[in-house]
Amino acid sequence: MNQTEQNVEVAGASPRARKIKWIVVGLLLLLVATVMMNLPHGYSDDLSRIGKGQAAVVLVRDKNAVQSFDLMNVLESIRDKYAGRVEFLLTDFDTPEGRAFITTNNAARATLVLFDANGKLVKVLYAPQTAENVQQEIAGILGAALR
Repeated sequence: MNQTEQNVEVAGASPRARKIKWIVVGLLLLLVATVMMNLPHGYSDDLSRIGKGQAAVVLVRDKNAVQSFDLMNVLESIRDKYAGRVEFLLTDFDTPEGRAFITTNNAARATLVLFDANGKLVKVLYAPQTAENVQQEIAGILGAALR
């Protein structure tokens, strides 16, 4: 094959290669967008916010446990009701901070830990939980604060 034939062959494959490259890039962008949409939004992992004047609900998350995702869905369904009155926080089971939090608060993987506005531990809720049950527990904390 001479130089001219090689150039023609490369030029002929180039549009197809570019098309494949753009398809791969498009699929990767779609994957990234899907992952970003499924990440929890608005949950801080700053546990120092506990006891700063608002009740707090901390999700102890285990990324490998279905129960953690179920609890996250429960919180997502009720969170807007308590905007400005309850801090929704999260800590990961598989981090040193998460393990320390679990030990300190007698919690476990895939649990919700409820604190009053002063940072006093009120209750640990183990999975599974319903939105109604979590709302009752939060209402109890908020009601106690009003008395």
